Amino acid sequence: MKRSVGKKNQNAAPGPDAADGGMRKRGGSTRRWLSAAVMVAVVFVLAGLVGEVVRNHKTTQLTPPSAAGGPSSYAVPVSGKPPVTLTVYEDMRDPASAAFAQTYAAALAQLTAAGAVNIYYREVAGVDAAKGGTGSLNAGNALGCAQDAGHFTAYRKVLLAHQPDEQTDTFADKAALTKLAKKVKGLDTDVFRSCVDSGAHNVWVKDSSKDFDAAKLGAVPVLTMKMVYQDDTSATTLVGGTTRTTPEQLVTEVLAAAKNAPTASPSSSPSGN
Repeated sequence: MKRSVGKKNQNAAPGPDAADGGMRKRGGSTRRWLSAAVMVAVVFVLAGLVGEVVRNHKTTQLTPPSAAGGPSSYAVPVSGKPPVTLTVYEDMRDPASAAFAQTYAAALAQLTAAGAVNIYYREVAGVDAAKGGTGSLNAGNALGCAQDAGHFTAYRKVLLAHQPDEQTDTFADKAALTKLAKKVKGLDTDVFRSCVDSGAHNVWVKDSSKDFDAAKLGAVPVLTMKMVYQDDTSATTLVGGTTRTTPEQLVTEVLAAAKNAPTASPSSSPSGN
């Protein structure tokens, strides 16, 4: 009988206290799971906010391309540190800039090979301002991205060779710019495409354009010359406005300036670099 009673008690359903304990255990587990889920959600929200802040910062802060030079780092230098600095102001959407590049390419290459000049390329967005659209801005930004990757010169040639009619704002399509990057070996990368898509150097192009307008040099293309120890206010306009120095005259004048350049910067002259 005792054994029988024992077996009966062992098989009996758990009492109210046992059931309540099980519910407490399950309730505790549920609360812990919910707490963990809430914490994960908070982490994702914070991560999203941080990402948004970073993206906004990139599109509102001046971010010059790597190795950018000149006052305020608005220019992309193509050469070393010779005695004469030539600055080319250009707009990738402007047909006159493409014509200038074709006309003066050989002369600029000759001066660079002679070690006489450092050439600064300044990207501006004048056609966007005059005709609307964003092709000048986007192409200028893409050139900054190409400079980051060490392919500025090659990509610039590609953009000028495939420049659309200025009425057709093809460069406003960032996909068109990244497609053209395939023509430059090693440029079409995830980093380059991300730089183009995010407009990483948009502020750099906009600020360069404002500075160019403030200088009242006229419409692009413009080519100026100064000695390395001079500031930009001392620059001489060789091409632009009513000044049209021929490629041959350009070579002669720049070589003469380089030959007569002082070996050291005069102490009374401000530095423009």
